[in-house]
Amino acid sequence: MNYIAEIKAFYDRLELNPLPSPAIALWHALMSIANKTGWQQEFTAAVSILVLKSGLNAQAIKRARNRLEQDGYITWRSRGGNQSAIYHINSLVVQNCEKNVPQYEPQSEPQYEPQSEPQNTVVQNSTKNVPQYEPQSEPQTVPQTVPQTVPQSVPINKHKHKLNETETKKDIPPVSPILRFEDFLSAYPNKQRRHLAEKAYCDLVVSGTVTEDELVLAAGNYAAYIKDSGSSRIYLPKNFLEKCVFEDYLGTGQPEAAGRTAPAGEPSGGEELVGDDWMDCETPWGR
Repeated sequence: MNYIAEIKAFYDRLELNPLPSPAIALWHALMSIANKTGWQQEFTAAVSILVLKSGLNAQAIKRARNRLEQDGYITWRSRGGNQSAIYHINSLVVQNCEKNVPQYEPQSEPQYEPQSEPQNTVVQNSTKNVPQYEPQSEPQTVPQTVPQTVPQSVPINKHKHKLNETETKKDIPPVSPILRFEDFLSAYPNKQRRHLAEKAYCDLVVSGTVTEDELVLAAGNYAAYIKDSGSSRIYLPKNFLEKCVFEDYLGTGQPEAAGRTAPAGEPSGGEELVGDDWMDCETPWGR
């Protein structure tokens, strides 16, 4: 299963069939767990882990889980007692490929019109005077130059159908290269709106403008800067990535708080904050 292709297919489907935000958050949490298992067909996930990854409470997770199963995103079954439920994520990319494969109805038996009686005499053509000769009784050894007029015994559509199946398998993208999103989010000082941050992270890595190691390094440097400066204004991880703020923190060390007026994109002086780029929240080191 391709992590990035599945996320893109997920948001393409949301344009036609919207989901509530708890269901979106739970789908991303399950995808993260499935990625860690190496995309096994089935895996177990405790409710406590889903609460941590999705930010939902236990009751919201149960409602979102039923909605995802109802809309065909996942299947799951309970094991009873205190055991974790078993989950299976349905691939949206494979579903889209199957919808695009043309359906054929190959002809079961070719139709023939056999000649009732062989012609043993020479017949003159009325217009071109070209004689027709009786068929050869001995096998032909010279390659045939005249096009074949006898219908083919194997249906052509069957061969095309096999080709389409092969092309469909080739269209399925390879395994996703996303490996370090959890490391990035663990190092970053603000973990709100995880599913939006994950999409922005995947888009950046796929574009090739930055590597995963560089993003993890930038997150650690930014966290160190927030800790040393004591700032309570922390970028949302989505905006830290989409607005390319991470570029200021790609060095081997963190920027010096005393020598900088503000990080890239941070308002200075009395400039008013616009939008929701920032969140005033407590850091692990206090305000």
